[in-house]
Amino acid sequence: MDDHEDDAQRFLSIYLQDHRTGAEAGVRLAQRCRDHATDPELTRLVDDIDQDRRTLAKIMAGLDVQPSVVKQVAGLTAERLGRLKLNGRAVRTSPLSVLIELEGLVGAVSVKRQLWATLRSLAADGAGHESDFDELIARAEDQRTRLDALHRRAVTKVFEANAPRRSDDGPEPRADTAQVADGQQ
Repeated sequence: MDDHEDDAQRFLSIYLQDHRTGAEAGVRLAQRCRDHATDPELTRLVDDIDQDRRTLAKIMAGLDVQPSVVKQVAGLTAERLGRLKLNGRAVRTSPLSVLIELEGLVGAVSVKRQLWATLRSLAADGAGHESDFDELIARAEDQRTRLDALHRRAVTKVFEANAPRRSDDGPEPRADTAQVADGQQ
């Protein structure tokens, strides 16, 4: 192997180890979110996210890439520190915590989608992976769609239920009316 091939293999190992650390943290975040919220959709998401973590572990094993113990410990520490946020309640879980956790999951799933796209590209270049990356990408997109819906419901629960209504605003203009008013059609 020449220096470029050595670097490419080393970079791939680091890349996969970083994503594996993120996947472990993502599963813990999804579990915590499921435990704090009452939506049954989160149970299905936790299972899907954990399955994706196991798929990544199999890919890494097939490439003889070991998880980094240092990165795993650092990820666990960062995830635990992330729990220490002041969200308006000291003793019990704040609905704001669920909202922030959902936003973290949206970000994590978006990053995971890019991982699968990168690995699909590498497989097309002859890296020889056995996974169906198109299916994994579609699953990440489905997870993102479901998380977006959960996020909208959490926003409504946290903010709109108690939001003061301003009587001087009037009804929201329809999109087609707003376009005509702005001179667009």
